[in-house]
Amino acid sequence: MSVITTLALIQQYLTVVLGGLLVIGVFGNILNCLVFLQKRLRSNPCSLFFAAASLANMIVMIYYIIPTIQSAYNTPLENSNLIYCKLRLYIRNALLVISRSYLTLACVACYSQSSRNIRIRELGKTKIVLRVIAIVPIIWFIIPLHIPLTTSIQNGKCSMWDSAAALYHSIYICFVAAIFPTSLMIIFSLLAYKNLRQMSRNVRPINIPEQIQNIENKHLQQRDRQLSKMLFVQIIVYMIFTISYPLNTVYNAVVLIIGGTKTAERTAIENFVLFMTSSFLLNFYSAASFFVFLTSSAFRKELRQIFACVLPQAHTNARQQQTVHTTALH
Repeated sequence: MSVITTLALIQQYLTVVLGGLLVIGVFGNILNCLVFLQKRLRSNPCSLFFAAASLANMIVMIYYIIPTIQSAYNTPLENSNLIYCKLRLYIRNALLVISRSYLTLACVACYSQSSRNIRIRELGKTKIVLRVIAIVPIIWFIIPLHIPLTTSIQNGKCSMWDSAAALYHSIYICFVAAIFPTSLMIIFSLLAYKNLRQMSRNVRPINIPEQIQNIENKHLQQRDRQLSKMLFVQIIVYMIFTISYPLNTVYNAVVLIIGGTKTAERTAIENFVLFMTSSFLLNFYSAASFFVFLTSSAFRKELRQIFACVLPQAHTNARQQQTVHTTALH
């Protein structure tokens, strides 16, 4: 079996896996939203940003995976429809950056909430957070307008028509997908962790029993561990699944500038790597957010409470329907 045939077969199998990721990702991100939008949590800015990021992840998976599965068995629509060619990469890029922005802002919000500065803490007010959540999509649908302007169908394939535009796009992707969000996530999560540890050391209640003081200190320490664990795991997972995409974008731009003839095997390898970095790994990250949040015991506790409320209610409704049905028969 040739390399071209092997890679095509592997890609076809992985496309089927994407269908499973879509189901898992949509279900997981819905659970994320249910947890973070509970009444006792939605007043926290971190929860609101996590819920917004989960919603963006769910939308980008639905938007991208379904056409990807369709194109595995039919001619890709973007290679025959110019309008769709220009819009598909543009909309997906905007949705991905929106998700990253919400995750980054969640780290910033966690830092602001733990700050001793009153002005900084006021930035986490619900009204301000909701306005930021609404403004972020507007910004990221304006900034990448170069994508539809420089994308067209060439030789039956949707791609950027100019090498300079491809190089600019690769630099743009490196900045918005790797350098900017990762740096901010690391910086603000470390600052938040530092602030929380200082709060834990400095809390000294007055005129209360020693036992209550110990309980409060223990609660703060647990919150330290849970917050830092969730944020750092999220950052690590983000880097693992997204760092390869900007690197591959730079490689493709450099190859386009250099030019030259490619063998059929090299083209097949490059297409497979592009599929892995831009389709499989990025969507895998979007589906993995639920499992990342599961590393937090607080998240698991809230999730159990949701199931405890939903399942008994469903059982009660079923019993009521059964009683009504039995009464009707008699």
